[in-house]
Amino acid sequence: MKPQANELVWQKVPGVKRAREIVIDGASWSRLRRMKVFGSLASVESKGGSWTLKRVGFFRPRVSIRKADSHETFGVFTPSFTWFGMAGILELDGGLTYRWTATRSFGREHAFIDQSAVPLLHFRGGSGKCRMTIDAPHDAPHLPLLAALGLYLIQINEEDSALMGAVAGAAAAGA
Repeated sequence: MKPQANELVWQKVPGVKRAREIVIDGASWSRLRRMKVFGSLASVESKGGSWTLKRVGFFRPRVSIRKADSHETFGVFTPSFTWFGMAGILELDGGLTYRWTATRSFGREHAFIDQSAVPLLHFRGGSGKCRMTIDAPHDAPHLPLLAALGLYLIQINEEDSALMGAVAGAAAAGA
């Protein structure tokens, strides 16, 4: 499949472990860095601000978003199903909501959609080679945060799927 003209690729950050970024016009536009190999804490750095992302909850998992150096929750992503899955609603302070949804089957393409049902960002591929298309103006509110959160959700879902596969394999081997 030929890449779209305005498609961007989340690329590794040289010299920074577990970090990926989108570069626009030679400058980092949004950067996501997973803080530890095990654990869900991640930091987001962009010209629009800095945040932390962390999955919380076991029976009702969600992602808590805080502004960097703050203990107050700035937003919460809640998945549509009990299992983390790949659909849900992001609610930010001030009442803004965005919907995260699969745009194609098998969970390989996703989008953030605003309250007016307008797509803002499209994601294609997995965390190893994630491509993103920006459908909104680059200066739209919270766009760098949404971009990083989209990649984070893809990463978390892949980790969950791998864990479920390992558990199922171990259960089958023990049967």
